[in-house]
Amino acid sequence: MQRLYRLPLTLFFFSFASQAFAFSPRSELEELIIAAAGSTVCSLIAIIVVLVKSNKSFLPRLLMALASPLLVFPVCMGGSMATSYLVKQASDVKKDQNTALRIQEETEAWQRNALRTAACNGDSASLTSELASDAHDQETKQRVLEDCILPRADAASLQAMLLDLRERNTGPRAHCAYLNPVLQSMDTSLLDVFAAQKLSLACPADTYSHTDDATPFAPTWWDVVNQQRNADTAKLLNTLRYLQAHGVDMKVAIDGRSLLSMAMESSKPELILFALDAGADPYLISKESSTLTPLETWTLQRFSFTDMGTYSEADRRSIQSRLREMTAKEADALTHKISERGGLDNAKDGGAGLLAYLIKSGASLHRMNSGGDGAFNAYTRLSPALQEVLNQLNDQQLQEFICPVPGKYDDGYAVYAQAIEAENKEIISFLKQRKMPETCPKMPRANNTSE
Repeated sequence: MQRLYRLPLTLFFFSFASQAFAFSPRSELEELIIAAAGSTVCSLIAIIVVLVKSNKSFLPRLLMALASPLLVFPVCMGGSMATSYLVKQASDVKKDQNTALRIQEETEAWQRNALRTAACNGDSASLTSELASDAHDQETKQRVLEDCILPRADAASLQAMLLDLRERNTGPRAHCAYLNPVLQSMDTSLLDVFAAQKLSLACPADTYSHTDDATPFAPTWWDVVNQQRNADTAKLLNTLRYLQAHGVDMKVAIDGRSLLSMAMESSKPELILFALDAGADPYLISKESSTLTPLETWTLQRFSFTDMGTYSEADRRSIQSRLREMTAKEADALTHKISERGGLDNAKDGGAGLLAYLIKSGASLHRMNSGGDGAFNAYTRLSPALQEVLNQLNDQQLQEFICPVPGKYDDGYAVYAQAIEAENKEIISFLKQRKMPETCPKMPRANNTSE
């Protein structure tokens, strides 16, 4: 009987030694299931051993056998999970050591790489010899360009690399692999290497899919504008002027985007003025109806729309002098894009200046708030300045404003009634003061609310 007391201890150590519980890579849930299964097996073994080895009478022996899992199962389960944890910790430490060793070996091998050594030392003769040896793949050459040649602005080494690339790949855009990182460096002395070989400085952008025959394509210098526009503006402009002087078309537009679109997004007056002076179209319309045109972006910026850029008065005048005012159709289109950007409340003056401009430009009062998706709705905060703008409307105009024509998919949006439902006290008080009706007359449905 005394030997039976050794059973839980034996099974406990067995669980520590069980490879099935811990020595294979598994998820925590899988380990838990395996540990539970193993502990169940151990419990069954304990029941059998007690039944077979015990000298007790049948009933006490049966009760002991049935009770043994209460001790064996948790002991084995704990041993299994402890083993799993310890093995996993040891495995992770070993894996981290192997990773660190591999990184160190790769770093040391890279430091010893002959092509890298030649490029980083500015040894053009050795660089040319290494390139001719066919011992280095294109990925290595690209890394050498970015690690050594660009930081040193080594035009001679770049020329050797470019000649090697063009000898191995005669495609019309083979040089683009090197032009893209050179453009990102915004070092015009390196661009001279491409210009001297009469290579195009307008390669397809990395961020757009393209083929060699795709035309027109989004140019790689767009990537530079997007990624560097918040960096050194003077350096970026110097690069763009260099490209312009070497025949790169600054007016290119793809899917409603252009240099001016990106310049407007940057809120950099110098970049905007350069794009306008270079001939980028401020009235470009995207196929995507919700996308702002450059003129729409500028109009929101001009009237201090939040997060749309901050300009001095001199900058505003300078930019606006190169643009015409909005047409009624353009003003109409913008009114239905404002709600997607937070509504008039997002302007610093509560939208008073912007709303006054849209009305002055001829935006349809009948369609301005159609469906509650226009510039103004029942939840708009009616600031004193905005109230002053609305007070300039006569009764008929104000009624058109608060009773817009129904759109394609709505039965009409009554601003007054909706304001009551929304408990917008400012609008309710104003419309009550102007003696406007709470309900709107039934009006014919519009075919297109943006027309």
